[in-house]
Amino acid sequence: MYCKYCGKEIDDDADICVHCGRKTERQDVQKSYEVDEPKTVIGVLLGLFLGIIGLIIGLLLYPSGTLRRSTFIKGWVGAFICSVILGIIIYVAAASCVASMLSSIYY
Repeated sequence: MYCKYCGKEIDDDADICVHCGRKTERQDVQKSYEVDEPKTVIGVLLGLFLGIIGLIIGLLLYPSGTLRRSTFIKGWVGAFICSVILGIIIYVAAASCVASMLSSIYY
C-alpha cells in the first residue's frame, strides 16, 4: 500500500510509515489510485486552460511529497505539452492559409 501523507510505498501491514513517521490507515492499493483519478483530471484542465498559473495553483493546493501532488503534476505536464503542440499545429496551418491567400492576391 501507499502512505496517504507522503505517497511512498510501505508494507501492507505497517501501522506507521517508515518514510514520514505518520500512522497509516490500511487501504487497498487500487482504492488509493481510484481516489487520485479526479486529481489528474483537475491537473489536465488547469494545464489546458490556465497554463503556468494552473501549475502554481496546483502546487499551492497539494502538500509537497504527496502522491496527489505528483499525480497533479503529471496530468498538468501532459496537458500543457499537448496544448503547446496543438497550438503550434494551429499556428502553422493558419500561417500557411494566410500565405496562400496573400500569394494568390499579389501574383
